[in-house]
Amino acid sequence: MVRVRTSCGAAFAALLALLPLPAAAQLPDDLQRIDGAWFRVVDGEPFPLEDVVSARLLPGATLEQVLARAAGAGAALPALALLRTSPRGVLDLQLPAGADPLAVVLQLQATGLCEFAEVNALGRWLGIPNDPSFGQLWHLNNNGQSGGTPDADVDAPEAWDISGGDPSVVIGVIDSGTEITHSDLAANVWVNPGEVAGNLVDDDGNGKVDDVNGWDFESNNNNPNGSFFHGTSVAGVVAARGNNGIGIAGLAGGGTAGGGCRYLPVNCGSFAPITSALDDAVSYVAGEGVRAITLSLQVPDTQAVTDALNAAHAAGVFIDCASGNSSGAITYPATLASVMAVGSTNHNDQKSSFSNFGADLEVVAPGENIFMTTTGNAYASNSGTSFSAPHVGALAGLVFSVNPTLTNEQVRQIMKDTADDLGAAGFDTQTGWGRINAAAALAAAGGGTLGSVVIFGAGLPGGSGQVPLMGSAGGTPQVGNAGFALTLRRAAGSVPAYLPLSLADAALPFKGGTLLVDPGALLAAPLTLTSASGVSSMDLPLPDDPLLEGLVFHGQWLVQDAGAVAGWALSAGAKVTVGG
Repeated sequence: MVRVRTSCGAAFAALLALLPLPAAAQLPDDLQRIDGAWFRVVDGEPFPLEDVVSARLLPGATLEQVLARAAGAGAALPALALLRTSPRGVLDLQLPAGADPLAVVLQLQATGLCEFAEVNALGRWLGIPNDPSFGQLWHLNNNGQSGGTPDADVDAPEAWDISGGDPSVVIGVIDSGTEITHSDLAANVWVNPGEVAGNLVDDDGNGKVDDVNGWDFESNNNNPNGSFFHGTSVAGVVAARGNNGIGIAGLAGGGTAGGGCRYLPVNCGSFAPITSALDDAVSYVAGEGVRAITLSLQVPDTQAVTDALNAAHAAGVFIDCASGNSSGAITYPATLASVMAVGSTNHNDQKSSFSNFGADLEVVAPGENIFMTTTGNAYASNSGTSFSAPHVGALAGLVFSVNPTLTNEQVRQIMKDTADDLGAAGFDTQTGWGRINAAAALAAAGGGTLGSVVIFGAGLPGGSGQVPLMGSAGGTPQVGNAGFALTLRRAAGSVPAYLPLSLADAALPFKGGTLLVDPGALLAAPLTLTSASGVSSMDLPLPDDPLLEGLVFHGQWLVQDAGAVAGWALSAGAKVTVGG
């Protein structure tokens, strides 16, 4: 992986002003100076100081008295802005640019009017979502919890450092129907943008009336729910909502930020896949703009199904299918050249005994004792290549999320190139090119390439109807590149614009209306635009410091615009990965 989670705070701090050491400072044990900047170092982890200090005053004291006493002692405090007062009487005080938080704290303490005064430090988002059963998902993050081999998993938390999935990317789940009301699946189900719910009209002209969330090709109605668990379990592996405090997380369900890719559920047979429904189901989801289709089924070879899958592939859709569970030859339709055949591994990175194999096998993914969603708003463990294949469909969704310009065959090749090789070196018929590695695949797709700028999302238009454009200038973001800048186009002239920068991954990387980056950004750089037609830019000189290599940060332009929604126009977001 390019990104080193433990050094992100330290690296980003190198972009901010260095903090001078006050001559009389008596430093607590956990405060250390690293490369010219102050950090709190806890268990070896560096946490950069905030430009906010906190204090609780003695009973009866006021902030004005504190400031006056400091000035009378010949140590006037810098201009402090009161950000908030907590219910327990703690004052959070914003420092002006360039002020030293350590010096301010010592000055506050010296007045004798503070019960305590302390510096604050930036923490970090942990790479594990808050879903209560995440610890059971060895397939996403294997720490030996099930008696298996640590890291015999798909590296999901590391992948989520790059992307948890873009809601504009849709993955087709063609199966036994899906319980779309399940509390862990409802938020990520596809919603047909061309259909008006409940009006009994085929608004989008696709031949399906009120297909708001998919279609049942067995009963020919707009209810894609299924009474058999299979499709609900497959959908959960793909897109169970991450970080929602409920149940589990799917690989493309949003990771630690929530959100994630959307899944389009289709029923092609409640208790067995119906061949005559399968070809129609494939054509339907491909026509609705899915980027990937995952299949966990075997049917007899038919020309109609072959034609439908080949047409979807020719249209650019990535397709994967389970290899089969008889420990024999790969089954149809996984044998088609247009379909990626997926086998199963266990928690020790070994081929599952039941997993089919052969020359058509391309990759493997976890498929034994997978804890996942099931019908009745419940969860259960199950095994089979049926639950390996949706890992691959989900990974395709993540790859398209970080680089939507890739073709389906490029995505397929990336998965093979970045898989963790198992068994005999290189390709083998038992495990193909290896077990998929989501983090490595996203990095290879451009989500974490050193020296890269990835633009994502769609922003929010201004009063003119145009969305401000985010870009970069001055070459690639490399250590020591003093000329690197983020640029802005299509914004009204002579108005304030801001560029928040943040370490936090984009929480909602989709069409505007909300900030794509963390609203509590570490740095918000002001700029007054002077030309509506020219290019405005904010210089982000990158120090010649190896600490910066591999740093990933995010930015988005905010442009004040009275004609825009809420008075602001927003650009798309930019993910910047600093090169060496």
